[in-house]
Amino acid sequence: MKIRYSPCHANKDTLIEATGANTLRIDGVDYEFDHESVTWPKISEQTEGVILDAHREAGELFCTVRRFYSGSCSGWDTGAHHATDW
Repeated sequence: MKIRYSPCHANKDTLIEATGANTLRIDGVDYEFDHESVTWPKISEQTEGVILDAHREAGELFCTVRRFYSGSCSGWDTGAHHATDW
């Protein structure tokens, strides 16, 4: 799984964790994706903007996630997808 962030400066920090090859935990809520495809056409609307986009390329899951931060984002906001441990 690879995650790209959509940073939003705020008074809080979003907690994002890949808990499996097809599951993201964002601020304590699990979002599970189909193992073969992403069958969630209105993902941004249905997750209230938490996940902005999700798709698969050659079987690998790519997600764009809204990430609130209170400090600096320069250490992690590269505009590219970041690989997770899964």
